[in-house]
Amino acid sequence: MTSRKLLSLLFVLFSSAVVAQNASVRAEKYRMRIGEQIELLLKAEAAKDQKIIWPSVSDSIGPFFDVILRDTIDTVAASGNGIALEQRIKITSFDSGMHTLPVFDFQFINPGKDTQSVLSDLLSIEVLTIPVDTTQAIKDIRGLEDVPEDFTDLILYSLLALVVLAGIGFGIYYYNKRKRPVIVQVPKVPVTPPWEIALAALDRIEKDAVWKSGNDKLYHSSIAETLRAYVEEQLKLPALESTTDETLSLLKRSLNKVEAIECIRRVLTLADLVKFAKEKPLPAEHVASLNFAREFVALTRPETSPTPGKEDSNG
Repeated sequence: MTSRKLLSLLFVLFSSAVVAQNASVRAEKYRMRIGEQIELLLKAEAAKDQKIIWPSVSDSIGPFFDVILRDTIDTVAASGNGIALEQRIKITSFDSGMHTLPVFDFQFINPGKDTQSVLSDLLSIEVLTIPVDTTQAIKDIRGLEDVPEDFTDLILYSLLALVVLAGIGFGIYYYNKRKRPVIVQVPKVPVTPPWEIALAALDRIEKDAVWKSGNDKLYHSSIAETLRAYVEEQLKLPALESTTDETLSLLKRSLNKVEAIECIRRVLTLADLVKFAKEKPLPAEHVASLNFAREFVALTRPETSPTPGKEDSNG
């Protein structure tokens, strides 16, 4: 009986040891034609109690490769008792030669809050030019050639013009024969401004409070998506299809309000940690995230908009 317990303990210790953090970057292929698009696969594995901070990918990777498409970061099956994330990135290049991609820095946060950095291996991709057959003689550019006249198209276009003119004439005649219809003015339905829609959505999220039943991911994702939709409508920035880093970068370039940017940064960062790194926020953090979202809307809505809940002082 003692031997079985000892073997079970050794198995548990071995299973925990084999789940170590690792990260890799793999290319679809390592030779490509100039202007061709290939795919990179970024993947990281960690222990179940670790958090992974994903490397930020901008519009280019190094001086020779442009980013065409960034997929979302997905959770995939992991080896052993751990977690695994991956992301697919499509790149292209218009500079021939053998080029090396920069390394990607994956950050792993341990339960003790200490951070370990794991760098991916260097990848070299050869960009090939289109071969030119230099054995063939160089030919002059062909000059202009006379095209024989063909009246078929002219006749068809003339007939089409006559049909159109006849249709217009009939339409005018028919309109004049009929009594003019009475035009009814339909009252315009007032359009709800984006900031009111966002605040109403945040009120519903607060009322539902799904985090109290353990659904932290839905709660924080709903707050983040509400702010992204508000940024799309109110600030006209493509936030719904952008990553957190891309959204913050767009706001820093177009919005001169540091306090507002800090509010949305806190909301989006916590939502990413809950979604991808299985973060378990405290009750106070749930409430704070909702308050930061409301503060962001209040700081960025039009200044002429009335403050919700405040009555006119003259009334």
